[in-house]
Amino acid sequence: MVANEELRSKFEGTAIGAAVGAALGKTVHNIPKTEVSNFYGKPITDFIRPHPSTPYDFLLPEEVPAEVELLRLLLESLVENKKFDPYDFVWRVIKWLSETEVHKYLNPTVLNTLRALSLGEALEEVYQKSSSIDTVLHTVALGMFHYNDPFLAAEAARIAAAVFVKGKDSDEGAQIIGAATSLLIEGEFDLSEKEEKFRFLEELSQSCPNLSIGTKYLEKVKEALKKELKLEEAIKFFGNGEYIWESLPLSLYLFLKDISYPQRAFLNAINAYGEYGGATAAIGFLVGAWIGAYWGIEIFPPKWVEKVEHSNQLLELADKLCEILLES
Repeated sequence: MVANEELRSKFEGTAIGAAVGAALGKTVHNIPKTEVSNFYGKPITDFIRPHPSTPYDFLLPEEVPAEVELLRLLLESLVENKKFDPYDFVWRVIKWLSETEVHKYLNPTVLNTLRALSLGEALEEVYQKSSSIDTVLHTVALGMFHYNDPFLAAEAARIAAAVFVKGKDSDEGAQIIGAATSLLIEGEFDLSEKEEKFRFLEELSQSCPNLSIGTKYLEKVKEALKKELKLEEAIKFFGNGEYIWESLPLSLYLFLKDISYPQRAFLNAINAYGEYGGATAAIGFLVGAWIGAYWGIEIFPPKWVEKVEHSNQLLELADKLCEILLES
């Protein structure tokens, strides 16, 4: 079991890592490799204005995509209720949507669900199927809340995804994200050892009930680790689009492969655009969150921590959540 200060650092690192990863990754989201090279001259290594062809071109370099806003609102809900209340979470997101002046490119499926719910439409007529990674990223927060029980983290993450979308892809993807975050915060793995990486993946699979599709892709991560694929090879092997079973296993692989060199893992994630572009905001979100969950907030440059949007609030929420859980 991790010590109190280490746990606080891991909570802060998870929240801030997700925010920094998404903020930096959004810069070249869906931009092909050639265009990145032509426009920037080199890979992304710091906050810089988003490429004009990304969906996030209207955001400032330090501003975060909508998925980080969902994470922030879910952390708020967990702190104030001291439990996961799906209705409270949805209410907060609807309120945020009604009050915000700038639409941050929230996933259309989630947006349609929230608008329908706000109008009082029947639930069975509202929910739509989705296989987009954007619909499950916020479930990282449930891995924090259930850091000492990956089974509960997986189940809570599944429910947190289901408040917006339905479908086996989102169900299983959310479980993996929640359980992985929990296992990394709990800190019972020395992932510098290859066998420990495989043990982590085995326990991750066992922590998620009724996986079917997900099991296949966790096996692909193992295969890629055995082959020690380079970034471009990994992108071709997994894919790097917004489909859950491309960006999620790719993120797991990039994190595990270079866990002993977290800066390399992080930079590979935010630059995982490939020949045809890629979901770099989402991949950066996940790899950033997991690096923070494993190493703690100290792993990130202080200037990134200070500059990213909502930094103070995310740190405060992470600290409060940690205190609540330690007292319970």
